[in-house]
Amino acid sequence: MPGLDEMCKKVFAVDPAIRFAGVIDRMGKLVAGGMRDGVSPLESIKDMDKLYIEFALRNAMRKEFNVDFGKTIFTFSERERIKLATFPLKDDDDSLLLVSIEKDKPHDKIISGILAVVR
Repeated sequence: MPGLDEMCKKVFAVDPAIRFAGVIDRMGKLVAGGMRDGVSPLESIKDMDKLYIEFALRNAMRKEFNVDFGKTIFTFSERERIKLATFPLKDDDDSLLLVSIEKDKPHDKIISGILAVVR
């Protein structure tokens, strides 16, 4: 998807610490983007698919609380080896930008830069 691939390129331009920038649909299928050139994934291809489905499911479940808390702007998790962030893209199609960031890099400015791209 040309527009989404361009958005992923802009996300990569935010910071070299961004390892992965991809758009997944509501079924957890990667529809644009991927790993930064020259960077190897930490997980297997099979596990990537499971990860995408997990994030799509979490995104759908979070919508249950929109009335109480408002819409999700982004989610963030820090793990032992990686930082992961998701950004809902459109209300109507449940697509989601998934970004992974090097563990040892500060993430506040990276998140702000990505929000500027997706808004």
